[in-house]
Amino acid sequence: MFPSQRFTITTYLSPDDVQKELIAVVEPPPQGIQFQGKRSEKPYQGQIGEHSFKISRIISYRNSFLPQIEGRIQAQGRGSQIEIEMKLHPAVIIFMCVWLGIVGQGALMFLAVLFQEEFDPLFLIPVGMLIFGLALPLVGFLPEAKGSKQFLIELFQAQEENSM
Repeated sequence: MFPSQRFTITTYLSPDDVQKELIAVVEPPPQGIQFQGKRSEKPYQGQIGEHSFKISRIISYRNSFLPQIEGRIQAQGRGSQIEIEMKLHPAVIIFMCVWLGIVGQGALMFLAVLFQEEFDPLFLIPVGMLIFGLALPLVGFLPEAKGSKQFLIELFQAQEENSM
């Protein structure tokens, strides 16, 4: 129901080199209250572990549907295999489930009224809100996910192995 992407990147870089490449483009998550004045030189923020990472792109605008990127780094031959999953933040998923549930009930009430004789165009509002609510995560997530996927493939000078 909500957008997500999984793919694997195979690279000639060792796991240590993959970690170094990530460190070069990822800054630690912000601590405490942040003001908009400071702009980062790095395009991503998050945490990088020895064999995993959790990052998201740093943007100068609001997008609650920004992909949360989680990756696992594994040695493979002389290089590495990086399994990546991009998904929505759990709080956004919970909010959208509640919101779509409420709006969905209104849309169902519209269907009940549709089969009665008295039709009021105001009953179309919940249907429109439901369609908007279903489309909004796609519009906010997919372009960002596509850009991050391309960035990571280029960062590791690799090829995408498979997608789900």
